[in-house]
Amino acid sequence: MINIALVIDAIGSYGSGLLRGISRFAHTHPNWTVEYEPWMEEENLPRWLFRGKFQGVVCRIRNPHQFASLRRLRVPIVDLGSLEPPKGIANIHSDHHAIAQLAADHLIQCGLHTFAYCGFESQQASERRAVAFQQYMSEKGFTPQVFISQSRRGTGARRAPGWRSSIDYANLLPWLKALPKPAGIMACNDICGRLVLAGCQHAGIHVPEEIVLVGVDNDEVLCELAVPTMTSVDPAADRIGFEAAEMLDSVIGGVKAPNKPQLVPPAGVVTRTSTNTIAVADPLVAKALRYIREYTGRGLTVDSVLDYLANDNMLVSRCTLERRFRSVAGFSPYEEINRVRLNRIDRLLLNTRYPLTRVAELTGFDAESHLNRFFKRYRGQTPGRFRQQST
Repeated sequence: MINIALVIDAIGSYGSGLLRGISRFAHTHPNWTVEYEPWMEEENLPRWLFRGKFQGVVCRIRNPHQFASLRRLRVPIVDLGSLEPPKGIANIHSDHHAIAQLAADHLIQCGLHTFAYCGFESQQASERRAVAFQQYMSEKGFTPQVFISQSRRGTGARRAPGWRSSIDYANLLPWLKALPKPAGIMACNDICGRLVLAGCQHAGIHVPEEIVLVGVDNDEVLCELAVPTMTSVDPAADRIGFEAAEMLDSVIGGVKAPNKPQLVPPAGVVTRTSTNTIAVADPLVAKALRYIREYTGRGLTVDSVLDYLANDNMLVSRCTLERRFRSVAGFSPYEEINRVRLNRIDRLLLNTRYPLTRVAELTGFDAESHLNRFFKRYRGQTPGRFRQQST
């Protein structure tokens, strides 16, 4: 049997994804046994690591002292954390340039012309992504602004309970306010993205109408709890974990470890509300879009939108609203109401077990039959069938 030690902090979706990938490899290799205990990145390695007998180690550490300790085990090591591991230690990690390019392309496709990056000081992944984002945007003819928080002390998982204290809000808020709007921001990770969203809320900046935001890691809990929900790049952590285990197995079997870090490209962008926009300079259309996206679940109509605008001293005719909508957004208010309503139905069907009568109520339909007709017109099947096929 091959006994493998895992020294990986699993706080957050990235660490959990690494462990899932390693587990998937182990399940297909009966000669593998894996030893793992929850571990937070502290100064010293866990004691159990030096009490057992292991044929290899998969680790995610960034401390030179810890690498020196690992070498004393005299077994093959595959590192998942360091961008520049010590010589002789195999390394595989995210392709930070590809991640930045994917985020940049997604923001550009939103029709924006102002871009920015927000990250943490002294964090290698954040620094690499910042450089890659600036370089790529420069190639596309843009000059992004950059905000690097300088108040973050340490980057280890042990700071997780106090993330809010990890960003320099005193300087972040003026920076957010000063950005020309609308602007697209890439956050170095989802934690940073959540903090940017909190800053926007505090400063009265609307997302996604004024700030369009993309995070990294696709941490479903963080992204779905965010207000609004946050678009994020999936770094393919599961694949990294699997390929790391595969690499270690080969090295144990006698294959020479790669001399250079192996880079794994991201899986894609998972879109949510924080980028659900088209850059709109017309304040009337921007306000109407924001209202539609916030209140569609209440059975909104175009007349309701006109009444809302009129109450805010934006009195226009239905014909004028539709003309201005189409000129800047390419679709009508009615089409946008139905699109957002349909997306809300999708989410309720996929993420809850509510009966269809409740789904109809939450999305503004008087009866389940009206929901069925609406959904079938756009999705080609009933809500019940859609839910059944998706489970």
